[in-house]
Amino acid sequence: MKLGKILAASLLVLVLAACQQDEPEEPKAADAGEQTNAETDKETAAEPEEKVEEEPGLEEVISEGDLIALPETDQDLISQPVGKIGHLDLSSGDEEEIEPAFFEAFGEVPPLKENATGEEMDLYFNYLYSIVAYDFQNPQDVLDQLEFALSGTPEADERFAFKENYNVEVILDASGSMANYVGGKTRMELAKESIRNFMAQVPEEANVSLRIYGHEGTGSEEDKAASCAAIDEVYERGTYDKAKFEQALNTFEPAGWTPVAGALESAQASFEGLDSQTNTNLIYMVSDGIETCGGDPVAVAKSLADSDVAPIINVIGFNADAEAQQQLKDVAKAAEGIFSNVTDGKQLTAQFKQSEEVLKNWKSWKQNSELDVLKASNDSWLAIQQFENNWSASALKQELALNRGLRYLREAGYINWDQKSVLEKKVYEISDVANAAKGPLVSELNEVKEKGLSEMRKQISDKYPDEAE
Repeated sequence: MKLGKILAASLLVLVLAACQQDEPEEPKAADAGEQTNAETDKETAAEPEEKVEEEPGLEEVISEGDLIALPETDQDLISQPVGKIGHLDLSSGDEEEIEPAFFEAFGEVPPLKENATGEEMDLYFNYLYSIVAYDFQNPQDVLDQLEFALSGTPEADERFAFKENYNVEVILDASGSMANYVGGKTRMELAKESIRNFMAQVPEEANVSLRIYGHEGTGSEEDKAASCAAIDEVYERGTYDKAKFEQALNTFEPAGWTPVAGALESAQASFEGLDSQTNTNLIYMVSDGIETCGGDPVAVAKSLADSDVAPIINVIGFNADAEAQQQLKDVAKAAEGIFSNVTDGKQLTAQFKQSEEVLKNWKSWKQNSELDVLKASNDSWLAIQQFENNWSASALKQELALNRGLRYLREAGYINWDQKSVLEKKVYEISDVANAAKGPLVSELNEVKEKGLSEMRKQISDKYPDEAE
């Protein structure tokens, strides 16, 4: 009996064991914090693969609006806008000032890849050029200067005919940006030097005055109203007195905002009664910035030109950026005046120098001595010489600025030595365009001698239209 029970129990165990072998094995319980292989595989399949983010390409970072077309002709150079920091002297400026300004303008553009394509290299250089592009003088501006240089001669029009009285006023920007350095001196220091030297050469029979603006407050919003109202004639119109004029120059330093329109309005009010029938009225406006006080300097300049005063207005941009240059050009055009852009003290002095010659001729005329028309005509070619010098300077400074930019990029790891060598070749290609253009331009301007000013103006206007139009 007992043996039968034992055999039955053994048989049951064997059957159960056989059944368990046929059934799938249950997974073992996972330890705490662990997953079974099946669960891991399932979750891995469900999760998206992690993608490695690629840096954006140059085409994505550099937009069409960032670029200035690379010049291929003289017209391209004349019409090109000034680069983001092209108004600064990157060719020889102070390293501590220039390098931060360069990289701030360069922005978030990434380094060139080691295996950059030719197209990427071209785009990279185009972007660099758009940052440092320089101003190249329009021959139209030279004709305006020639017309002024011929004041008092038969070639001059009625506006430039000598009158009994000569009134000279300098309007000087004393806003905060005039404290910026050009080389080892501030713009204000260089401007004061040029004005001081000019006034010392003015004939004693002429009346001179000095008007300044933006010389109070700071560039902060809370000081804006007071700064915009700060327009003063620090040397009242009268004969030149060296000691008094020097004292006037020492009463102000660059400070706040830029009320260009307000300064012109103030000048117009002060000239009331000095009509152009018996007065030759000459205004020099020196500014490095755009109107920041809400005025309309172009409209005021037009009003001044249309008034009985009818002044000859010389507008000088001193290291002005592209936006400021355009506004100052528009001011000069509205006033039927003369525009020039200068980047250093030497060029600023040269602009005043031309007036010295005109004033000497006026003094001779006033003293009833016969005006030497031939000499006056010869003096007028100074404007062409200045054009040639300015063009050469722009070409050289732009070349040096581009090479300096490439050096910065190489030292900071943006480009390698081989890439720098390739990009340098592009620098010299553009310099070749600028240098080749200078000779024909100067020759064309010298044709004024044979053709006369009016005919030459038409020829130059047809070939090099005023970009402000």
